[in-house]
Amino acid sequence: MRVPRLAIVALLCLVGTAGIIVVAGAPPPTQLCGVCGSEMTDGAGIDGATGPGTLDIHVDESGDSLWRARVPVDSSAVERYRTNESALEAAVDDAWAPYHAAEGDVGTVESTLEGETVVVEYTVDDVARPGAGDAWIVDYFAVGTSNARYGRTAERVTIHAPEGAEITNRPADAAVDGNTATWTDDAEFDRQTYVTYGSGGVFGAAAGYATIGLEVGPTALEHGVRGGAALGLLVGFVGVAVCRTDLGIAVFDAATLERSIAAVGAVGAVGFLVVGVAATDAGLAPSAVALASLGVGYALLGGGARRLGRRLETRGLLGLSLLATVVAGGIALLIAGPPVYAVPLWFGAATALCLPIGYAAERGRFPVALVAGAALAPIAAIASVAPVSAFGYGPALYGLLLLPWVAAVAAFGYPLALLGRRLALGVD
Repeated sequence: MRVPRLAIVALLCLVGTAGIIVVAGAPPPTQLCGVCGSEMTDGAGIDGATGPGTLDIHVDESGDSLWRARVPVDSSAVERYRTNESALEAAVDDAWAPYHAAEGDVGTVESTLEGETVVVEYTVDDVARPGAGDAWIVDYFAVGTSNARYGRTAERVTIHAPEGAEITNRPADAAVDGNTATWTDDAEFDRQTYVTYGSGGVFGAAAGYATIGLEVGPTALEHGVRGGAALGLLVGFVGVAVCRTDLGIAVFDAATLERSIAAVGAVGAVGFLVVGVAATDAGLAPSAVALASLGVGYALLGGGARRLGRRLETRGLLGLSLLATVVAGGIALLIAGPPVYAVPLWFGAATALCLPIGYAAERGRFPVALVAGAALAPIAAIASVAPVSAFGYGPALYGLLLLPWVAAVAAFGYPLALLGRRLALGVD
Protein backbone atom coordinates (compact mmCIF):
# COMPACT_ATOMS: atom_id res chain seq x y z
CA MET A 1 0.00 0.00 0.00
CA ARG A 2 2.93 2.34 0.65
CA VAL A 3 4.20 2.30 -2.93
CA PRO A 4 0.99 3.64 -4.50
CA ARG A 5 0.76 6.32 -1.83
CA LEU A 6 4.34 7.36 -2.43
CA ALA A 7 3.65 7.42 -6.16
CA ILE A 8 0.63 9.66 -5.66
CA VAL A 9 2.58 12.03 -3.42
CA ALA A 10 5.44 12.12 -5.93
CA LEU A 11 3.01 12.86 -8.77
CA LEU A 12 1.38 15.69 -6.82
CA CYS A 13 4.79 17.15 -6.01
CA LEU A 14 5.78 16.93 -9.68
CA VAL A 15 2.60 18.69 -10.81
CA GLY A 16 3.03 21.36 -8.15
CA THR A 17 6.67 21.93 -9.05
CA ALA A 18 5.81 22.15 -12.76
CA GLY A 19 3.13 24.70 -11.99
CA ILE A 20 5.56 26.80 -9.93
CA ILE A 21 8.14 26.67 -12.72
CA VAL A 22 5.58 27.74 -15.32
CA VAL A 23 4.38 30.63 -13.17
CA ALA A 24 7.91 31.70 -12.24
CA GLY A 25 8.96 31.61 -15.88
CA ALA A 26 5.97 33.58 -17.13
CA PRO A 27 6.73 36.89 -18.84
CA PRO A 28 5.98 40.16 -17.02
CA PRO A 29 2.66 41.92 -17.59
CA THR A 30 2.02 43.15 -21.12
CA GLN A 31 2.27 46.93 -21.04
CA LEU A 32 -0.66 48.74 -22.66
CA CYS A 33 1.36 51.85 -23.49
CA GLY A 34 4.46 50.89 -25.46
CA VAL A 35 6.58 53.92 -24.51
CA CYS A 36 5.23 54.85 -21.07
CA GLY A 37 7.74 54.20 -18.30
CA SER A 38 7.19 52.60 -14.87
CA GLU A 39 8.77 50.22 -12.42
CA MET A 40 7.30 47.35 -14.47
CA THR A 41 9.34 48.20 -17.57
CA ASP A 42 12.84 47.61 -16.13
CA GLY A 43 14.05 51.08 -17.00
CA ALA A 44 12.25 51.32 -20.34
CA GLY A 45 10.59 54.61 -21.09
CA ILE A 46 11.53 57.91 -22.68
CA ASP A 47 14.76 59.37 -21.36
CA GLY A 48 13.98 62.33 -19.10
CA ALA A 49 10.39 61.29 -18.39
CA THR A 50 8.93 62.75 -15.18
CA GLY A 51 5.85 60.51 -15.16
CA PRO A 52 4.38 57.44 -16.82
CA GLY A 53 2.22 59.43 -19.23
CA THR A 54 -1.19 58.72 -20.77
CA LEU A 55 -2.47 56.67 -23.69
CA ASP A 56 -5.41 57.43 -25.98
CA ILE A 57 -6.54 54.85 -28.54
CA HIS A 58 -8.69 56.39 -31.29
CA VAL A 59 -10.66 53.87 -33.36
CA ASP A 60 -11.82 54.99 -36.80
CA GLU A 61 -14.86 53.99 -38.88
CA SER A 62 -13.03 51.07 -40.51
CA GLY A 63 -11.83 49.48 -37.26
CA ASP A 64 -8.23 50.71 -37.52
CA SER A 65 -6.74 52.86 -34.78
CA LEU A 66 -4.31 55.61 -33.87
CA TRP A 67 -2.55 55.24 -30.51
CA ARG A 68 -1.33 58.51 -28.95
CA ALA A 69 1.00 58.35 -25.94
CA ARG A 70 1.80 61.59 -24.10
CA VAL A 71 4.79 61.43 -21.73
CA PRO A 72 5.94 64.46 -19.67
CA VAL A 73 9.71 65.10 -19.63
CA ASP A 74 12.02 67.37 -17.62
CA SER A 75 13.39 70.73 -18.79
CA SER A 76 16.79 69.41 -19.85
CA ALA A 77 15.14 66.75 -22.03
CA VAL A 78 12.82 69.39 -23.47
CA GLU A 79 15.81 71.50 -24.50
CA ARG A 80 17.64 68.51 -25.96
CA TYR A 81 14.69 67.21 -27.96
CA ARG A 82 13.72 70.68 -29.19
CA THR A 83 17.13 71.33 -30.70
CA ASN A 84 17.87 67.78 -31.87
CA GLU A 85 15.13 65.79 -33.60
CA SER A 86 17.35 62.75 -33.98
CA ALA A 87 17.80 62.66 -30.18
CA LEU A 88 14.02 62.55 -29.77
CA GLU A 89 13.69 59.77 -32.33
CA ALA A 90 16.47 57.80 -30.66
CA ALA A 91 14.87 58.27 -27.21
CA VAL A 92 11.54 56.98 -28.50
CA ASP A 93 13.18 54.05 -30.28
CA ASP A 94 14.90 53.07 -27.03
CA ALA A 95 11.76 53.51 -24.93
CA TRP A 96 9.65 50.65 -26.23
CA ALA A 97 8.84 48.06 -23.58
CA PRO A 98 9.83 44.46 -24.40
CA TYR A 99 6.21 43.36 -23.86
CA HIS A 100 3.50 45.77 -24.99
CA ALA A 101 -0.03 45.38 -26.28
CA ALA A 102 0.61 46.42 -29.89
CA GLU A 103 3.86 44.50 -30.25
CA GLY A 104 4.23 43.28 -33.83
CA ASP A 105 1.29 45.38 -35.06
CA VAL A 106 2.75 48.89 -34.75
CA GLY A 107 2.47 50.84 -37.98
CA THR A 108 3.71 54.33 -38.75
CA VAL A 109 5.38 55.97 -35.73
CA GLU A 110 5.64 59.75 -35.36
CA SER A 111 7.26 61.55 -32.44
CA THR A 112 6.82 65.25 -31.64
CA LEU A 113 7.43 67.60 -28.72
CA GLU A 114 4.48 69.64 -27.45
CA GLY A 115 5.60 71.98 -24.68
CA GLU A 116 7.08 69.71 -22.00
CA THR A 117 5.42 66.57 -23.33
CA VAL A 118 6.69 64.02 -25.82
CA VAL A 119 3.85 62.80 -28.03
CA VAL A 120 4.27 59.43 -29.73
CA GLU A 121 1.64 58.41 -32.29
CA TYR A 122 1.48 55.04 -33.97
CA THR A 123 -1.13 53.17 -35.98
CA VAL A 124 -2.52 49.70 -35.29
CA ASP A 125 -4.86 48.11 -37.83
CA ASP A 126 -7.92 45.92 -37.23
CA VAL A 127 -8.52 46.53 -33.52
CA ALA A 128 -12.30 46.48 -34.11
CA ARG A 129 -14.69 44.66 -36.40
CA PRO A 130 -18.44 44.69 -37.19
CA GLY A 131 -20.80 42.77 -34.91
CA ALA A 132 -24.56 42.25 -34.63
CA GLY A 133 -26.68 44.97 -36.22
CA ASP A 134 -24.79 48.25 -36.33
CA ALA A 135 -22.55 47.26 -33.40
CA TRP A 136 -18.77 47.12 -33.59
CA ILE A 137 -16.53 45.27 -31.16
CA VAL A 138 -12.99 46.04 -30.07
CA ASP A 139 -11.66 42.54 -29.43
CA TYR A 140 -7.97 43.40 -29.77
CA PHE A 141 -7.40 43.16 -26.01
CA ALA A 142 -9.02 39.76 -25.44
CA VAL A 143 -6.15 37.30 -24.96
CA GLY A 144 -8.24 34.11 -25.06
CA THR A 145 -6.67 31.16 -23.25
CA SER A 146 -3.25 32.81 -23.05
CA ASN A 147 -1.84 33.41 -19.58
CA ALA A 148 -0.81 36.93 -20.64
CA ARG A 149 -1.97 39.73 -18.39
CA TYR A 150 -2.01 43.49 -18.81
CA GLY A 151 -0.21 46.19 -16.90
CA ARG A 152 -1.87 49.56 -17.40
CA THR A 153 1.37 51.46 -16.65
CA ALA A 154 0.04 54.76 -17.98
CA GLU A 155 -1.76 57.05 -15.57
CA ARG A 156 -4.77 56.91 -17.86
CA VAL A 157 -5.77 54.68 -20.76
CA THR A 158 -8.76 55.74 -22.89
CA ILE A 159 -10.35 53.96 -25.84
CA HIS A 160 -12.20 56.38 -28.15
CA ALA A 161 -14.95 55.06 -30.41
CA PRO A 162 -15.51 56.93 -33.69
CA GLU A 163 -17.28 60.28 -33.54
CA GLY A 164 -21.05 59.88 -33.40
CA ALA A 165 -20.88 56.41 -31.85
CA GLU A 166 -21.47 55.46 -28.21
CA ILE A 167 -19.87 52.80 -26.04
CA THR A 168 -22.68 50.26 -25.57
CA ASN A 169 -21.25 47.89 -22.94
CA ARG A 170 -19.58 48.36 -19.57
CA PRO A 171 -16.00 47.04 -19.66
CA ALA A 172 -14.71 45.95 -16.25
CA ASP A 173 -13.30 48.82 -14.12
CA ALA A 174 -13.75 51.35 -16.94
CA ALA A 175 -15.53 54.69 -16.69
CA VAL A 176 -17.76 55.04 -19.75
CA ASP A 177 -18.70 58.49 -21.03
CA GLY A 178 -20.30 58.76 -24.45
CA ASN A 179 -17.83 57.36 -26.95
CA THR A 180 -14.98 56.80 -24.47
CA ALA A 181 -14.01 54.09 -21.99
CA THR A 182 -11.31 55.13 -19.52
CA TRP A 183 -9.15 53.28 -17.00
CA THR A 184 -7.45 55.38 -14.28
CA ASP A 185 -6.22 55.20 -10.69
CA ASP A 186 -6.27 51.59 -9.42
CA ALA A 187 -8.46 50.26 -12.24
CA GLU A 188 -7.17 47.02 -13.70
CA PHE A 189 -7.34 46.31 -17.41
CA ASP A 190 -8.93 42.90 -17.74
CA ARG A 191 -7.19 40.32 -19.91
CA GLN A 192 -10.53 39.64 -21.66
CA THR A 193 -11.50 43.24 -22.39
CA TYR A 194 -14.22 43.78 -25.00
CA VAL A 195 -15.52 47.23 -25.93
CA THR A 196 -18.61 47.54 -28.12
CA TYR A 197 -19.92 50.71 -29.72
CA GLY A 198 -22.76 51.69 -32.00
CA SER A 199 -25.89 53.82 -32.08
CA GLY A 200 -26.48 53.77 -28.31
CA GLY A 201 -29.75 53.39 -26.43
CA VAL A 202 -31.45 50.16 -25.45
CA PHE A 203 -31.19 48.61 -28.90
CA GLY A 204 -27.55 49.62 -29.22
CA ALA A 205 -26.75 48.02 -25.86
CA ALA A 206 -28.63 44.87 -26.86
CA ALA A 207 -26.68 44.68 -30.13
CA GLY A 208 -23.42 45.24 -28.25
CA TYR A 209 -23.99 42.48 -25.72
CA ALA A 210 -25.31 40.18 -28.43
CA THR A 211 -22.04 40.77 -30.28
CA ILE A 212 -20.04 39.84 -27.18
CA GLY A 213 -22.23 36.76 -26.71
CA LEU A 214 -21.63 35.63 -30.27
CA GLU A 215 -17.92 36.21 -29.76
CA VAL A 216 -17.48 34.30 -26.50
CA GLY A 217 -20.43 31.87 -26.68
CA PRO A 218 -18.88 29.04 -28.72
CA THR A 219 -15.68 29.10 -26.67
CA ALA A 220 -17.64 29.24 -23.41
CA LEU A 221 -19.73 26.22 -24.39
CA GLU A 222 -16.69 24.25 -25.53
CA HIS A 223 -14.70 25.02 -22.39
CA GLY A 224 -17.68 24.37 -20.15
CA VAL A 225 -18.18 20.90 -21.59
CA ARG A 226 -14.48 20.00 -21.77
CA GLY A 227 -13.72 21.23 -18.26
CA GLY A 228 -17.01 20.47 -16.53
CA ALA A 229 -18.33 17.23 -17.99
CA ALA A 230 -16.39 14.98 -15.60
CA LEU A 231 -17.25 17.23 -12.66
CA GLY A 232 -20.88 17.13 -13.74
CA LEU A 233 -20.88 13.34 -13.60
CA LEU A 234 -19.45 13.49 -10.08
CA VAL A 235 -22.05 16.03 -8.96
CA GLY A 236 -24.74 13.83 -10.53
CA PHE A 237 -23.36 10.90 -8.54
CA VAL A 238 -23.66 13.03 -5.40
CA GLY A 239 -27.29 13.75 -6.30
CA VAL A 240 -28.01 10.03 -6.66
CA ALA A 241 -26.12 9.20 -3.47
CA VAL A 242 -28.12 11.60 -1.29
CA CYS A 243 -31.27 9.86 -2.52
CA ARG A 244 -29.98 6.39 -1.66
CA THR A 245 -28.05 6.94 1.58
CA ASP A 246 -29.81 6.66 4.95
CA LEU A 247 -26.86 7.69 7.10
CA GLY A 248 -28.14 10.03 9.82
CA ILE A 249 -31.80 9.92 8.81
CA ALA A 250 -32.78 8.25 12.08
CA VAL A 251 -30.45 10.35 14.22
CA PHE A 252 -31.27 13.93 13.28
CA ASP A 253 -34.72 15.47 13.36
CA ALA A 254 -35.78 18.47 11.29
CA ALA A 255 -35.25 20.95 14.14
CA THR A 256 -31.69 19.78 14.77
CA LEU A 257 -30.86 19.87 11.08
CA GLU A 258 -32.33 23.34 10.74
CA ARG A 259 -30.28 24.72 13.63
CA SER A 260 -27.12 23.04 12.41
CA ILE A 261 -27.47 24.25 8.83
CA ALA A 262 -28.33 27.79 9.91
CA ALA A 263 -25.41 27.84 12.35
CA VAL A 264 -22.91 26.58 9.77
CA GLY A 265 -24.15 29.16 7.26
CA ALA A 266 -23.97 32.03 9.75
CA VAL A 267 -20.50 31.09 11.00
CA GLY A 268 -19.28 30.71 7.43
CA ALA A 269 -20.70 34.08 6.40
CA VAL A 270 -19.16 35.96 9.34
CA GLY A 271 -15.89 34.03 9.15
CA PHE A 272 -15.31 34.68 5.48
CA LEU A 273 -16.16 38.36 5.88
CA VAL A 274 -13.57 38.63 8.65
CA VAL A 275 -11.03 36.87 6.46
CA GLY A 276 -11.97 39.16 3.59
CA VAL A 277 -11.29 42.24 5.69
CA ALA A 278 -7.99 40.90 7.00
CA ALA A 279 -6.74 39.72 3.60
CA THR A 280 -6.56 43.08 1.89
CA ASP A 281 -6.10 46.74 2.73
CA ALA A 282 -8.35 47.84 -0.17
CA GLY A 283 -11.74 46.75 1.17
CA LEU A 284 -13.13 43.25 1.21
CA ALA A 285 -11.46 40.47 -0.76
CA PRO A 286 -13.95 39.60 -3.54
CA SER A 287 -13.47 35.83 -3.24
CA ALA A 288 -14.18 35.97 0.51
CA VAL A 289 -17.34 37.99 -0.18
CA ALA A 290 -18.54 35.34 -2.63
CA LEU A 291 -17.96 32.55 -0.09
CA ALA A 292 -19.60 34.58 2.69
CA SER A 293 -22.65 35.10 0.48
CA LEU A 294 -22.91 31.32 0.12
CA GLY A 295 -23.01 31.10 3.92
CA VAL A 296 -25.94 33.51 3.95
CA GLY A 297 -27.77 31.43 1.36
CA TYR A 298 -27.07 28.23 3.30
CA ALA A 299 -28.44 29.73 6.52
CA LEU A 300 -31.51 30.97 4.62
CA LEU A 301 -32.19 27.46 3.34
CA GLY A 302 -31.85 25.94 6.79
CA GLY A 303 -34.17 28.44 8.42
CA GLY A 304 -36.73 28.72 5.65
CA ALA A 305 -37.10 25.07 4.67
CA ARG A 306 -38.41 23.79 8.01
CA ARG A 307 -40.86 26.66 8.43
CA LEU A 308 -42.24 26.49 4.91
CA GLY A 309 -41.22 23.08 3.64
CA ARG A 310 -44.36 21.10 4.39
CA ARG A 311 -46.46 23.62 2.50
CA LEU A 312 -44.04 24.06 -0.39
CA GLU A 313 -43.38 20.43 -1.37
CA THR A 314 -40.88 19.68 -4.15
CA ARG A 315 -41.56 22.62 -6.46
CA GLY A 316 -41.71 25.05 -3.57
CA LEU A 317 -38.44 23.77 -2.16
CA LEU A 318 -36.92 24.12 -5.61
CA GLY A 319 -38.06 27.74 -5.65
CA LEU A 320 -36.61 28.28 -2.16
CA SER A 321 -33.29 26.81 -3.31
CA LEU A 322 -33.17 29.11 -6.32
CA LEU A 323 -34.16 32.07 -4.13
CA ALA A 324 -31.30 31.35 -1.73
CA THR A 325 -28.90 31.20 -4.68
CA VAL A 326 -30.17 34.51 -6.06
CA VAL A 327 -29.88 36.13 -2.62
CA ALA A 328 -26.30 34.88 -2.32
CA GLY A 329 -25.49 36.26 -5.76
CA GLY A 330 -27.16 39.57 -4.95
CA ILE A 331 -25.15 39.98 -1.77
CA ALA A 332 -21.90 39.29 -3.61
CA LEU A 333 -22.90 41.79 -6.29
CA LEU A 334 -23.87 44.53 -3.80
CA ILE A 335 -20.79 44.20 -1.60
CA ALA A 336 -18.04 43.32 -4.06
CA GLY A 337 -19.59 44.59 -7.30
CA PRO A 338 -19.51 42.84 -10.66
CA PRO A 339 -18.67 40.29 -11.77
CA VAL A 340 -20.68 37.87 -9.67
CA TYR A 341 -18.28 35.05 -8.93
CA ALA A 342 -19.71 32.30 -11.07
CA VAL A 343 -17.80 29.27 -9.83
CA PRO A 344 -18.87 29.38 -6.15
CA LEU A 345 -22.41 30.45 -6.98
CA TRP A 346 -23.04 27.71 -9.55
CA PHE A 347 -21.69 25.07 -7.18
CA GLY A 348 -23.75 26.72 -4.46
CA ALA A 349 -26.83 26.22 -6.63
CA ALA A 350 -25.97 22.52 -7.00
CA THR A 351 -25.69 22.29 -3.21
CA ALA A 352 -29.04 24.01 -2.68
CA LEU A 353 -30.75 21.59 -5.06
CA CYS A 354 -29.99 18.75 -2.64
CA LEU A 355 -32.90 20.02 -0.50
CA PRO A 356 -35.66 19.32 -3.07
CA ILE A 357 -33.75 16.24 -4.26
CA GLY A 358 -33.97 14.71 -0.78
CA TYR A 359 -37.64 15.65 -0.42
CA ALA A 360 -38.62 14.14 -3.77
CA ALA A 361 -36.62 10.95 -3.11
CA GLU A 362 -38.33 10.37 0.22
CA ARG A 363 -41.69 10.75 -1.51
CA GLY A 364 -40.74 7.82 -3.74
CA ARG A 365 -39.87 9.77 -6.87
CA PHE A 366 -36.39 9.82 -8.35
CA PRO A 367 -35.80 13.51 -9.21
CA VAL A 368 -34.15 13.10 -12.60
CA ALA A 369 -34.56 16.75 -13.62
CA LEU A 370 -33.18 18.06 -10.32
CA VAL A 371 -30.15 15.76 -10.38
CA ALA A 372 -29.51 16.67 -14.02
CA GLY A 373 -29.77 20.36 -13.14
CA ALA A 374 -27.22 19.95 -10.36
CA ALA A 375 -24.94 18.01 -12.72
CA LEU A 376 -24.99 20.90 -15.21
CA ALA A 377 -23.68 23.34 -12.58
CA PRO A 378 -19.94 22.66 -13.17
CA ILE A 379 -20.39 23.08 -16.93
CA ALA A 380 -22.23 26.38 -16.39
CA ALA A 381 -19.60 27.53 -13.88
CA ILE A 382 -16.69 27.04 -16.26
CA ALA A 383 -18.63 28.40 -19.22
CA SER A 384 -19.40 31.56 -17.21
CA VAL A 385 -15.71 32.38 -16.78
CA ALA A 386 -14.45 31.06 -20.13
CA PRO A 387 -12.02 31.15 -21.79
CA VAL A 388 -10.06 29.37 -19.08
CA SER A 389 -6.63 27.80 -18.73
CA ALA A 390 -4.46 26.62 -15.88
CA PHE A 391 -0.66 26.93 -16.03
CA GLY A 392 -0.99 27.38 -19.77
CA TYR A 393 -3.09 24.24 -20.23
CA GLY A 394 -6.72 23.99 -21.28
CA PRO A 395 -10.07 23.69 -19.51
CA ALA A 396 -9.63 20.01 -18.62
CA LEU A 397 -6.88 20.86 -16.13
CA TYR A 398 -8.87 23.88 -14.95
CA GLY A 399 -11.79 21.57 -14.22
CA LEU A 400 -9.50 19.24 -12.30
CA LEU A 401 -8.56 22.12 -10.01
CA LEU A 402 -12.27 22.56 -9.18
CA LEU A 403 -12.58 19.05 -7.71
CA PRO A 404 -12.74 20.44 -4.14
CA TRP A 405 -16.02 22.11 -5.10
CA VAL A 406 -17.56 18.69 -5.77
CA ALA A 407 -16.52 17.64 -2.26
CA ALA A 408 -18.13 20.83 -0.95
CA VAL A 409 -21.39 19.97 -2.73
CA ALA A 410 -21.38 16.54 -1.07
CA ALA A 411 -20.42 17.83 2.38
CA PHE A 412 -22.91 20.70 2.53
CA GLY A 413 -25.57 19.20 0.30
CA TYR A 414 -26.11 16.02 2.32
CA PRO A 415 -27.48 17.81 5.43
CA LEU A 416 -29.88 19.68 3.14
CA ALA A 417 -30.98 16.38 1.59
CA LEU A 418 -31.55 14.94 5.07
CA LEU A 419 -33.65 17.97 5.96
CA GLY A 420 -35.66 17.53 2.76
CA ARG A 421 -36.26 13.87 3.59
CA ARG A 422 -37.30 14.72 7.13
CA LEU A 423 -39.78 17.25 5.82
CA ALA A 424 -41.20 14.65 3.43
CA LEU A 425 -41.62 12.17 6.30
CA GLY A 426 -43.47 14.78 8.31
CA VAL A 427 -41.49 13.87 11.42
CA ASP A 428 -40.12 16.84 13.36
